[in-house]
Amino acid sequence: MNLELLESFGQNYPEEFDGTLDCISRAVTCTFNRKGTLLAVGCNDGRVVIWDFLTRGIAKIISAHVHPVCSVSWSRDGRRLVSACTDNTVTVWHVLSGECQHRYRFPSPILKVQFCPRGRGSILVCPLKHAPVVVTLDEGHRVLPVDDDGDLNIIATFDRRGRYIYTGNARGRVLVLQASDFK
Repeated sequence: MNLELLESFGQNYPEEFDGTLDCISRAVTCTFNRKGTLLAVGCNDGRVVIWDFLTRGIAKIISAHVHPVCSVSWSRDGRRLVSACTDNTVTVWHVLSGECQHRYRFPSPILKVQFCPRGRGSILVCPLKHAPVVVTLDEGHRVLPVDDDGDLNIIATFDRRGRYIYTGNARGRVLVLQASDFK
């Protein structure tokens, strides 16, 4: 066998270094928008820095929270951004103006937030040691059903099309729910 050919696939680092983005503070989490042109970075000082990834420059700085930002997610149209903080708050931001549109407080720290990928105006929130919650903007919220073994679902995500919600618990059980009626 050709050993050199096998070793090239076994490499666990990139061959080229493209560069770095010098952020104002330490980055905790980041996510690209749907087109891959903007990068939202949640920082440990509570700011959300939005980078124009084509020019590698800062497009916007939002003073979002006082505590570290632990999760960020873009809406489908790229006009809104949701951020979660370790002070148990979830905030929806208008990206162009940098203004807060909605703010929600939860009983525990948030592990993850995610906009629905199909733009239905709903946000999936995964609080620590509580069942995930789907928050519909301006309408209310619904708690996802807990599996019958009594263990709370600890993480959840929408599928690519926003039709299903996948949840997983600490015991390794995966539960698939329809996003429309949670069955």
